[in-house]
Amino acid sequence: MSSDLDPGVSPSDSGEAQRLVAEMAELAGGLAHELRNPLSTMMVNLKLLAEDLNDDRAHPEDTRRRALLKVGVLLREAQRLQVLFDRFLSVAGSYGLDWSEVDLNNLVASLVEFIEPSAKDSGVRIHLDLAPGELTLRADSALLRQALLNLLMNAQQAMPDGGDLRVTTVRDAHHVVISVADSGVGIPDEDKDRILRPFFSTKSEGGGLGLSITKRVVQEHGGSIEFETQWGVGTTFTIKLPLESAATGNARADADTGSN
Repeated sequence: MSSDLDPGVSPSDSGEAQRLVAEMAELAGGLAHELRNPLSTMMVNLKLLAEDLNDDRAHPEDTRRRALLKVGVLLREAQRLQVLFDRFLSVAGSYGLDWSEVDLNNLVASLVEFIEPSAKDSGVRIHLDLAPGELTLRADSALLRQALLNLLMNAQQAMPDGGDLRVTTVRDAHHVVISVADSGVGIPDEDKDRILRPFFSTKSEGGGLGLSITKRVVQEHGGSIEFETQWGVGTTFTIKLPLESAATGNARADADTGSN
């Protein structure tokens, strides 16, 4: 049976390449969708601005006033485009993980302490259940912190009228597991397949990249992220990070550095 695969490319490598191509296509499609509204607004205001400047019958002060209003709109939309591109690069760019020894319990506890004041103001009660002793793995501390913070903030925002936020860590022979459970509104059935995709958000002011960045960080660590949700009851996100994969990734990074 013939194969279209390059003889030097294993099926697993080919599958990974296809996954990356699919993710980049999805990112590009999401970015194109998000760019449409600000670009359309800018085009309309540029046309109106040109009409105002070409109107010889208008009083100069009126022309100036209208022009400044339209320039203000153009500046806001340009800033919006800049934010979109920055967010796109934060997902699509190379992360270049900075591996180090990380005590996951300490990291999670510090994040809970960080969000506790705002959670309390929102009527959210935090319940922290950490695995006994140290929970050490090799990871990029800053990226992992950002990934977990995204989950915690997302859970808090899912409970606008208050509720319970449960954060737990456990360890087995091969993984560390972090669970973030809220008693919020849950995720509608129609959104379940899209909630981890780039640029998807159920919030009017959301950029739609928080959860997708969390997913990307977890994948870069060789881990997985899953969720269970029930409408009107709440949502639980679970992250699994393989201890040996993280250590292997660090050893490979050290080897690459030493070979330069």
